[in-house]
Amino acid sequence: MKKNLVFAAAFLFFVLVIQAQGLDFSWEKKIKNVKATVKVLENGELFVIVPDSNANIRYISQQLPEEFKKDGLKVTFTGWEGKIPPNVRMMGKPLKLECICVTKSEQQKFKLKKRSYTFK
Repeated sequence: MKKNLVFAAAFLFFVLVIQAQGLDFSWEKKIKNVKATVKVLENGELFVIVPDSNANIRYISQQLPEEFKKDGLKVTFTGWEGKIPPNVRMMGKPLKLECICVTKSEQQKFKLKKRSYTFK
């Protein structure tokens, strides 16, 4: 029974991810040099970026590098905040990253190879 429930939850998660990838977000405002923390949600697979100045907002970005998917990692990023389409539920606001970086101390703490990534 437990396996069926886990399988159904995983299946639903993947269906939602596939649907979200097909969405065309409108990018409404540019945000610059936002200090934030990367957090993993309870399912253990979805990483969100939570600004230090406003813990009520969560951003989701498909561009978050694998190396930066560490719970508690402090980052600074610049990008575009997206608008959630009507009748769509998301775990956070869409975020199109332009660049994301960490401090040297965070790089050493989490044993990261690179300190920054830039996207086009």
